[in-house]
Amino acid sequence: MADEDSPSSILIVGAGVFGLSTALALLSSPRYARTHITILDSRTPHPSSPRPNLNPLTASIDSSRLTRADYAVPAYAVLAASAQKLWQSGWAGSGRYKESGIAFVAHRDGGPGERYVKASLENVIALQRERKINQQDAEDTLDGEGRQIEVLTDRLAVEKLMHGTEGGSGDWGYVNWGSGWVDAAGAVEEVRRKVNELGKQRGGLEWASGQAERLLFSDEADTKVSSTSASAGQSTRTVTGVLLSDTTRLAGALVVLATGAWTPSLLDVRSRIIATGQILSYVQLTPSEATRLADIPVLLNETTGMFLVPPTPDGLLKVARHGYGYRNPIRIPNPERPGSGEEIEVSIPASDFTTMPSEGQAACRTALRNLVPWLGARPFAHTRVCWYADTPSGDFLVDYVPQYGKSLMVATGGSGHGFKFLPVLGQKIVERMEGTLNGELSRLWAWGEGLEGFTSCEDGSRGGTKGMLWEEEIRRTG
Repeated sequence: MADEDSPSSILIVGAGVFGLSTALALLSSPRYARTHITILDSRTPHPSSPRPNLNPLTASIDSSRLTRADYAVPAYAVLAASAQKLWQSGWAGSGRYKESGIAFVAHRDGGPGERYVKASLENVIALQRERKINQQDAEDTLDGEGRQIEVLTDRLAVEKLMHGTEGGSGDWGYVNWGSGWVDAAGAVEEVRRKVNELGKQRGGLEWASGQAERLLFSDEADTKVSSTSASAGQSTRTVTGVLLSDTTRLAGALVVLATGAWTPSLLDVRSRIIATGQILSYVQLTPSEATRLADIPVLLNETTGMFLVPPTPDGLLKVARHGYGYRNPIRIPNPERPGSGEEIEVSIPASDFTTMPSEGQAACRTALRNLVPWLGARPFAHTRVCWYADTPSGDFLVDYVPQYGKSLMVATGGSGHGFKFLPVLGQKIVERMEGTLNGELSRLWAWGEGLEGFTSCEDGSRGGTKGMLWEEEIRRTG
């Protein structure tokens, strides 16, 4: 039965992991049976694209994303474990999840990477013990030899684990055989299919395409305030929709910004979100080379941020970095003060998603030579820059924006971790919407105080150099 207190309409801005998962949860809930849901996708997918239904600029449209419950913060470890069960069950469609195992390694330098691996190991062991005590899914946490967690005591153990590569990385770590990776683009495509299927069954789902230029506010002369927004809010100024670059106006009693790294262009989140560019490279393997590397686990060095993902079915080997990334600071008009002349400095994605700075090329090349020496000179088939929505602590930002009452909600700040939570994330976002999100996640995902002047995510999982700027690195590249 529909809830009379539910918004009459919800406008979800963004069709990535946060936006699609929110739409899926709303469409699955009888409470929102009378709520009209609009999803704004920023770019019309191209018919000639390999994935014609997907926006290629979305961060998770990629050959692979890691799925794991290995987190240093217990609340994320528990939530990721619940998502992992769904990945393992085929939630994303047949053949899209690969349980290769993930090896988490670090240098013995006492740094944040080593501390992160130690804390993750403690949490994943605790979760495994809890499942065994409760006798729930105990068999699903074990690999074919009866193991889930295997500690790697030294570099030799790492190199032995990475059979076929003739290389390695890190001084110690562990491998979780119950973790793996997912065909990310395929999974997002499957979620989009589920959203459309539910929309057809219940009605009231609309897709819109275009670039959100700015928010629309109730104090603008040509904007009407819906009764739902006005009565729910705690302030007289509310958000009523978005203005697109072609001047189209989209309205919603509740607007949900699921806009990832582009969020700073629509809302003043300088103390909460910055966009950082992350490097990804791909090596094309021959069939025999792909067979040689087919059984290796993912390897992630938490000290350097560099990681290796086993080959995809079409033979693409991925080498990438989960690091501090490149900021792209630019000055823009204050998005909450249209027409005021006020400007603010924000970091948002650059327009070039394919050119990798020479620093990034060198980092990927060095990692490839260390991890798979016999492929060290192989040219990259292609490269890509993926833009994270980073928060100061790496915690998601899922909350109402206080100054706009219940008219505007943000669901973003994935900090490079959002995808693995895709099967369960939308439900948690809706719980926040309804005021029922549990205490720890509610605290971690709150709007809060922010951190003025922050320039990097400090969640302990990042590697590489701090303080790199996109324009400077591109200039050095020539």
